[in-house]
Amino acid sequence: MKKIASTLALAILALGPAGAQPQSTPRATPGVPHTEHTWLTLYKDTNYNGEDQTIETPSSTVHTDWPIRSLAIHPGDRWQICARARFRDCIILDRSVPDAHMIGVENQIGSARLAPDTPAAAPAQPH
Repeated sequence: MKKIASTLALAILALGPAGAQPQSTPRATPGVPHTEHTWLTLYKDTNYNGEDQTIETPSSTVHTDWPIRSLAIHPGDRWQICARARFRDCIILDRSVPDAHMIGVENQIGSARLAPDTPAAAPAQPH
C-alpha cells in the first residue's frame, strides 16, 4: 500500500489550498461533514455520506463492516492513516477527503492516530 503516499501527494496538489477541507458547520449542511477537534470520522460513502465511525483515540486496529469511501478531520488537525495495523505503512492526512480513492484507500485502513508532532528545525549554529 505504498501507493497511498504517492497518491496522497498528488491528491493534496490537486485539491489546492482550499482542498476539500470543510468548515466546522452543523452536520445538516449537505456535503459538508461536522467534525470535532482530534476526531477522525470514516464514512461508508463518498462526500461524507452514509454510515460513519468516529475514531477519538489512537487505534492500532481499525475495522468497519463497510468499505471506507471518505474521511473527515477537523481543520488544522493532522492524522496518521495507516494501511496496516499497529501504525505501519502510514501517510499523514491534513484535510478531509471526500473520496478515499484519491489517497489510495481501497475499502479499509489498518490503524489511525493523531499525527505525531514534527520537531522544529534546530537553529543554525555559528561557525
